[in-house]
Amino acid sequence: MKYILALVMHFRKLNINEGNKEFIEGFIHCLISIILSLSLLLFYSEVSAKIIDKVVAYVDDMAITLSEFKENYEKIKETVNDITEEEVINSMINRLLLIKKAKEMRFEAQNIDELIADYIDIKVKSSIYIKEDDVLRFYNEHIKEFGDKDYASVRDEIEQYLFELEVNKQLKKHLEELRKESEIRIQLTY
Repeated sequence: MKYILALVMHFRKLNINEGNKEFIEGFIHCLISIILSLSLLLFYSEVSAKIIDKVVAYVDDMAITLSEFKENYEKIKETVNDITEEEVINSMINRLLLIKKAKEMRFEAQNIDELIADYIDIKVKSSIYIKEDDVLRFYNEHIKEFGDKDYASVRDEIEQYLFELEVNKQLKKHLEELRKESEIRIQLTY
């Protein structure tokens, strides 16, 4: 707009006869029309982009878009047929929370999955210890399931199983704490 005004001021300074003046004024009106049309076109393309990829969830200052959600939902649906949309969006939110915390702690990794795994290793797994008494108690409570296998042959397997159970329990607790600290909004209607 300032360039148009500069053109108008420039032409006013010149001593232009009436024939040229009409031509120049027509030219300026045409130029203004083109600029307004381009502005509307640019505005319209921005508006349509927002409609195509709307936000379905916010996690603090991060957003999950509809296209990201649909892509993840379809991938997960291939392996877990009965998963719900709410479970997928909550999984995506949990992932963003873990990424955010890992980056706050200045973790570095080659990819996002490694970043999350490293964070869980340090923040959750490092504090878990399975006692020998717990492994033995599990064996005795489930002895029929092990058939004729003795304790020594299944001990490591039991310990790993109990460890994974505890990791899941502690990770769930940790994620609940992260959710309480964060502002989360889900707008899954589309």
